[in-house]
Amino acid sequence: MAHITERLIWILNGFLVFLYTAVGNLHAIVIAVSSIFFVINAPQEQKTWAMGAACMALAASLITPAPVPTFLLVMSIGGWVGLYLEQYNRIAQRWNLIRGQALYSLAGLGFTLYQTFGLGSAINSDPMMMQGALYLNGLIGIAMYVIPIGFLAWLAQSILAHPPTPATPETLINTVRTRGR
Repeated sequence: MAHITERLIWILNGFLVFLYTAVGNLHAIVIAVSSIFFVINAPQEQKTWAMGAACMALAASLITPAPVPTFLLVMSIGGWVGLYLEQYNRIAQRWNLIRGQALYSLAGLGFTLYQTFGLGSAINSDPMMMQGALYLNGLIGIAMYVIPIGFLAWLAQSILAHPPTPATPETLINTVRTRGR
């Protein structure tokens, strides 16, 4: 009986380790699922770019510091909501979502490399250079918040640019062309 209990404890511990790791990387898991659906639903000409953006977003969500994974997740979820609400040009909307996610992932990875290799602290010997490095650190920190907020503002503007219609754009165009017949 002790042998069976010991095996159950080992299995339970393994499950708890898996659960703890999954919760710790929840941003990355949700971004990976969202990005896979972006790749699957992308038109053929956008699939390669969508895969590249998905890989960069996953890498950024795993290795970048605090604000980047959260904002990538918000951008991804906001992108799906925007894609669902868009009725007029979904292909262009999807491309803009892929592009925005890729650009922010690239900025986040660059931010991580800048911090990891201490590029701003390498010039501390000269007071003027140190002041410039502090200014650059401030700009980079602000950019990590401004880029996703700007993306979400653009997303809201592109969704709200067209007034709500009683039917799909294809139906409206067909009605106008046939004069309601």
